Amino acid sequence: MGRSIYQPSKNISFHRRLKATIIVLLVWGGVSLLHWLPETQWLMLGLTAILTVQTLRMLLAKPVAAVMESEIYLLPVSILVPAKNESLVLPDLVYSLCQLNYPSDSLDIWVIDDGSTDETPQVLRELQTQFPSLQVHRRESIGGKSGALNAVFPFTQGEIILICDADAQLRANFLQQTVPLFQKQAIGAVQVRKAISNANTNFLTRCQQMEMNCDSFLQTHRIAIGGMSELRGNGMLVRRELLEKCQGWNENTVTDDLDLCFKLYLAGAEIEFVTVPSIQEEGVTTWEKLWNQRSRWAEGGYQRYLDYFPQIITLGWAKEIDLLLFFLLQFLLPIGLIPDLLWTIFYSHHPVLFPLQTLLSIILTIAFIAGLYQFQNLRGWSLLWATIQGSFYMVHWIPVMIVTTLKMCVPRERSRWIKTEHCGKNTSSDYGNK
Repeated sequence: MGRSIYQPSKNISFHRRLKATIIVLLVWGGVSLLHWLPETQWLMLGLTAILTVQTLRMLLAKPVAAVMESEIYLLPVSILVPAKNESLVLPDLVYSLCQLNYPSDSLDIWVIDDGSTDETPQVLRELQTQFPSLQVHRRESIGGKSGALNAVFPFTQGEIILICDADAQLRANFLQQTVPLFQKQAIGAVQVRKAISNANTNFLTRCQQMEMNCDSFLQTHRIAIGGMSELRGNGMLVRRELLEKCQGWNENTVTDDLDLCFKLYLAGAEIEFVTVPSIQEEGVTTWEKLWNQRSRWAEGGYQRYLDYFPQIITLGWAKEIDLLLFFLLQFLLPIGLIPDLLWTIFYSHHPVLFPLQTLLSIILTIAFIAGLYQFQNLRGWSLLWATIQGSFYMVHWIPVMIVTTLKMCVPRERSRWIKTEHCGKNTSSDYGNK
């Protein structure tokens, strides 16, 4: 059995709670000050002006295609698949992984049975009979996905580590299109565009597909101006030497991928994002599952800012202004809406956060239009209607962020990992596009 190579701090929960509480109080106090002393509102206008310049730079940037397929530069790759109760989807994934067009002596495939209680162990035994090269690591479920990855990491051989979720599907030339990117020594990790395999199921899955395309547009444009990219867990490739330098995956976070982003940047590496190839995953199909999933994403995203501040302000001005833009609009703006709304209702003031709200709306609208145009090939009224639906759908992030930010301020047990259920029905026509 592998030993975890990450040892979480005993005081990390207290420090997170203290920092989160201070931030909320500062935001509420700052918004109240802007209402109480109207002459200070020039500060908000000045901040909005700075962020608007950054937004224009990002939206008008011209990303450079990073895909370079090669049959020569093929480093050894280890593929890790954490799996807990994934009997319905593992056969399809293992089949696609074993069909990868890659030298067998440079590839090892690992599935981590993370304490499954369904038929996953039996399914894996049958798959090993069919695919003798498949390696299975069984363990008790401790430390979530990060714990599973840390447990098997010492047994792997690859210079490049590819992480796939159990519901993933990828094309045969996936590694040939991604591994050569590591010829650039500065590249420490690569994230591919994600697509929703069951996008045609209902309104929620269609909107999740739109959201992924919006995210792809923003990621490529952030990189184009020297900003930060983000790993998305499924379909991310990381250099082994950097994982060792970062002491593996953080077992004290609910989003191992977002946490690893900051660790890689602080280690001096860059993260590349590519739109070709894509990797598929299932979207959640109900509002309850969406809330649970997005709450976890929001908490993990917020945790990393709390954990790695002030180190992250040493990354250079391009990344710092990029971080400021997204931290303000994604985390601080929603929690600031509470006092802004109260002052507006009870004192008939104008909302002081309206400029930032407008800026966020512009970013999302343009990103939706561009993402749907580029990756879903929508045009005309179809593009307009999809953008309206996507914009309406994205409103759910406001209550998610508010609840998550407030929960981070109160003593509580460690967040319980609520697993996303997978059914294994892949119906999307996006597979292989672009």
